Amino acid sequence: MEQDDGKMTTEEMVALIRDGVPVRGGVWADFGAGTGNFTQALQACLGDDAVLYAVDRDERALRQLRRRWTGPNTLHTLTADFTQPLTGLPALEGALMANALHFTPFTVQSAVLAQVVSYLKPGTPLIVVEYDVRQRRSYIPHPVSYGRFEDLARAIGLQDPRRIGLRRSPRTGQSMYAACALRPSG
Repeated sequence: MEQDDGKMTTEEMVALIRDGVPVRGGVWADFGAGTGNFTQALQACLGDDAVLYAVDRDERALRQLRRRWTGPNTLHTLTADFTQPLTGLPALEGALMANALHFTPFTVQSAVLAQVVSYLKPGTPLIVVEYDVRQRRSYIPHPVSYGRFEDLARAIGLQDPRRIGLRRSPRTGQSMYAACALRPSG
């Protein structure tokens, strides 16, 4: 599902998300991984001992990710629609959704976020990368501005929603943000 990061370097993606990764290693998932641009950035943040799950409904994109995977990390790919309940995922130490939530209709965004958060261990982060826009565009059918993300995060009980990165999209010129919120510990 990733769409806009084709011209961002891995280093730029790492800079965008790294402040949401509290510790190296662990088991993480990238929901809406597409061909894995942000999956590779996540790998760089997590180090060699992490286990990564890339979830996307596009098997061709996941095949491309598997072909270009260069990390020593274990990569599992799961062809599935993350907006539906998933099986086969372990409890996660973190999750990433990069340029994926804006493909989910407004009416179900909170339910989808809650479902993704249900795969997380208590006290662990959800990182979201989205465009900071309010108006629909052809490539952003259901925008999730930073303010909307804060509202969604609080509505489903996430703690400490905060912006961790900001940049202009190299392809569209639109402002992009990375944000992080924690699944409650209790």
